[in-house]
Amino acid sequence: MADEAEEAKAPEASEGEASGEKEKKRGFLFVAIVVLVLLAATGGAAYWFGVIPGLGPSAQESLEEGGEPADPHAKKLSLGPTMALDPFIVNLADPDGKRYLKANIEVEFYGERVPEGMHEVMPQLRDSLLTLLTSKSFEDIRTPEGKQALREEIIARLNQSLKTDSVKGVYFTEFIIQ
Repeated sequence: MADEAEEAKAPEASEGEASGEKEKKRGFLFVAIVVLVLLAATGGAAYWFGVIPGLGPSAQESLEEGGEPADPHAKKLSLGPTMALDPFIVNLADPDGKRYLKANIEVEFYGERVPEGMHEVMPQLRDSLLTLLTSKSFEDIRTPEGKQALREEIIARLNQSLKTDSVKGVYFTEFIIQ
């Protein structure tokens, strides 16, 4: 009788162990599938957003002879050499004289580097820009169009002071009117 009871318990125990192993395998399989899906999604996103350059057949098709992208929008924006100027804090030419401008300006140049001798002429450049900025009123520079006109005037003044056309662009990295 005792043998019969042990035999009856033995199949139940082996069934319980087998179901526990099946649950472990299912859990492992579920985790493995989730990891594979996440890896595939990450790889797809990296390909889609161009994080991995040169991946896939379209990368070779999009290149012209000489290694340039066929699509002009695919080219990266190239920024020439730049030089940050010290911040400008000036009173604006408003009738009540209570407004002032704080501007940080970054100057972009043509060529491969900042022109030689920039530091020697910096006092003249700053004086020219201070004179220009203090001649502006709030109404002159409050709109995007006014800021663009100011950029163009700054480029013209810098090129005139440098006696060359070496300034390509001007960027306001901070522009506060109070």
